[in-house]
Amino acid sequence: MPRTRTARVGLTPGDDLVARFGDVVLLVPGDGADDGVAELLGLVEAAAAEDDPGSALATRLLGWAGGRRPGEGTPFGVVAPVADGVVVLLRGAVSAEVAGPGGTRQLSGRQALTWVDHVVALPFDRVAVGAGDAPAPPHPRSALREGVVPAGGFVLSPTDGDDAHPAAGTPAAETPPTETPPAEPEETLIAAGGVPPAAEPEETLVTRAEDLTTQDRAEPEHARTVNVQETAMAPAPVGALVCDGGPTVLLDRPYVLGREPHNDPDVQRALASPVVIHDPGNLVSRVHARVEVDDGRVWVRDAPSVSGTYVAGPGASEWTRIGTGPTLLPPDWSLRIGTQVFTFRPARAAADVR
Repeated sequence: MPRTRTARVGLTPGDDLVARFGDVVLLVPGDGADDGVAELLGLVEAAAAEDDPGSALATRLLGWAGGRRPGEGTPFGVVAPVADGVVVLLRGAVSAEVAGPGGTRQLSGRQALTWVDHVVALPFDRVAVGAGDAPAPPHPRSALREGVVPAGGFVLSPTDGDDAHPAAGTPAAETPPTETPPAEPEETLIAAGGVPPAAEPEETLVTRAEDLTTQDRAEPEHARTVNVQETAMAPAPVGALVCDGGPTVLLDRPYVLGREPHNDPDVQRALASPVVIHDPGNLVSRVHARVEVDDGRVWVRDAPSVSGTYVAGPGASEWTRIGTGPTLLPPDWSLRIGTQVFTFRPARAAADVR
């Protein structure tokens, strides 16, 4: 069974798909008719069952997207637990809004050739995910505990206790949420888990039983007073590392590359993002190489690794092994890790790859 922590998930009215497995929550734009949706749902559900859902999900998604060109495949937005917070992964026309003590941050899957990933450390107020460019607010009485439901997006908020799960055997009944509370006591929301019949109104949200108090439904105080000037966009990438048959790495942050980069202390402290390198030839170390962006320039260094990290200029016939100190990687130069070759395409050329 998926491991569950403590989080509340509100739903935005709409006809897309939202799935929750434990505290891993996924949005897939569209009605689910795409052949890749079932595969993506299975991947997310399997990752949610592991001890470290966030790291497991990132690893599985890298394998899932590795054979797809940028722009191909199913768009998604997913939030999963990591140590001391959550990770937000966005692909394609999906956006997220992260609200916390430092203000509000806007993210978009359109900003990446593969996907955007962002670690949100505790404490935070909420993470809202929706299709398009701006997530909509959730219905104030909606809450999703488990399963796949029609919705336009979701808002995940941490809670102090595991109050998102009623006692076993709690009955569930179907009721469409409206702006006027039903006749039941105000703090109780009762809804069914599953897909609603066609006769239900389009705005119906289908969830499982959940208790919501008036205080729980209120928007966090800080979120109501955030100044627009505090909103920050993700930094513009200087380009991308493009690999035929492998992952594309958007150059807008530090990265750790290897077979198991999630074990690196910088990744665990959210100081760098992991890139998993598949290694059929057993040439890639668990933590093999590092990539950093500083003042528009790209620097690479060995982690160190056993088989080495190499760079070469355009058209060069020989590779140069680099050390653990930073080495400049100019535009159109290549980086070799094991048998995989990444070429640095600057921002304009990277956009053409799309």
